[in-house]
Amino acid sequence: MEYLSFFWLMLLASIVAMAGRFIKIPYTIALVLTGLIVGYYNLLPGIYLEPHVLFAAFLPPLLFEAGINIRFRPLQRQWLIVSMFSIVGTLISTLIVGYGMHWVLGFPIMAALLFGAIISPTDPISVVALFKRLGINERLSMIVEAESLFNDGIAVVLFSVIQGVIITGTFSFSQTVFMFVVTVCGGGIIGGLIGAIGSRITKEFDDHLLEIMLTTVVAYGSYLAAESIHVSGVVAVVAASLVVGNYGMQRGMSPASRMAVLSFWEYAAFAVNSMVFLLIGLEMFAIPMAMDGKVVVIAIAVVLLGRATSIYGLSFLLSIVGQYILAKWQHVLVWSGLRGALSMAMVLGIGASVPEKEILIPIVFGVVLFSLLGQGLTIEPLTRKLGLDHKKDELEGYQMLLAENMSLRMALSELDEQVKKGAISQTARNKIAEVIGLQLQKIEGNIDQYHMSDEQIMGDEMRKASRIVYFSQKAALQEAVRNGVLDWNMAAQLISKLQEEQDRQGNHGI
Repeated sequence: MEYLSFFWLMLLASIVAMAGRFIKIPYTIALVLTGLIVGYYNLLPGIYLEPHVLFAAFLPPLLFEAGINIRFRPLQRQWLIVSMFSIVGTLISTLIVGYGMHWVLGFPIMAALLFGAIISPTDPISVVALFKRLGINERLSMIVEAESLFNDGIAVVLFSVIQGVIITGTFSFSQTVFMFVVTVCGGGIIGGLIGAIGSRITKEFDDHLLEIMLTTVVAYGSYLAAESIHVSGVVAVVAASLVVGNYGMQRGMSPASRMAVLSFWEYAAFAVNSMVFLLIGLEMFAIPMAMDGKVVVIAIAVVLLGRATSIYGLSFLLSIVGQYILAKWQHVLVWSGLRGALSMAMVLGIGASVPEKEILIPIVFGVVLFSLLGQGLTIEPLTRKLGLDHKKDELEGYQMLLAENMSLRMALSELDEQVKKGAISQTARNKIAEVIGLQLQKIEGNIDQYHMSDEQIMGDEMRKASRIVYFSQKAALQEAVRNGVLDWNMAAQLISKLQEEQDRQGNHGI
């Protein structure tokens, strides 16, 4: 990718991000649409998605940023659900999609299974952002995000194993299972070890620039080290990020360094995501798509069938052991399983010795395009239809009451100001205030009814109140630093304690 091309991609991403303030389309989907337009008119010739660049340069920051923001405690509470969906679910999806393509379209079985592995990993970026905007249950959001983080590694390992079988022409069930386990476990061990070493080193220094550099070394070093000994680099990065996020950053970094590191990785992931999703749109017109549309439609149906079977089937099994997932959530989990950049990178990275490569590329691209646009643009209406969109449906009346409550109290405050100025008399103020007081009593009563009838509403309000307290205290500490009352390091420590308390309250449902 030329430097000038890199500049144009970043500029396009910035323009889309600014335009996103005024449109309701998720940012990543808007990037894909922009890429499609730019690719159709060939406005940026010579730019294309290179698999080795995505895997070696783009994938580590995406995985690392997601991993350092996942906490062990809430993950432990959902570990069985997440592990079942990400490991067993990916295997089920690969098998169903593979055998479905073999039976329906007559694909060679190994090539069909390779397609199943390529299309199984999910990309939740736009979905999770949408969930946050709509106020979807945090547990559901965590399951979607954690599943995607772990199933990326499983899918890449399956892809490598199946492609190896196709290239060598030999298959041994026991040997294949052994390779799969070694590749996954080896990546996890390498990543965990490098993450632990990096975390230990950070305890010896208090320099946010050095610690940003160390986390960068951990992210890329874990990937490269794992790949060099032929185990999963993706799993290694995930393992390293979880160790750094839950051990290194919490115990080995000062609060100021922690804030700097999180800000750096937030930007890195945002920039990389922006370029990747733009490149997805551009890539649609960079290769010949000489494929029968019926084949792509059938492939889409088979992929959805594989996703539905894995989610509904595993949800039933989980319910037997007491891990219940609401039926509404299951529907959302099925439809929110978007496919993205990783699937495209894998299909482009198929070895030239695999004869079905040219057939698989347009099919994968067609499925990804449907996933991002068809599913991505309809997930919001689906959540509304299922009654999960609290902010726009169930809370509409409640928010109206809050708005009326705020306006009346502001009016009372303004009356008092006008009395102080002598613009109106105290007598007139008291008469009007009496009427407003009766209205406020009625509104407060209705608000209390909402609290008693809907735990979700009460929980949301408690979390909102907690955030207001946190941000008010944080702003006061920052103001104290600006006025020279408080040292920045001391303020950062206090802010860190406030953040920890906020996290604890969130974990307890407040």
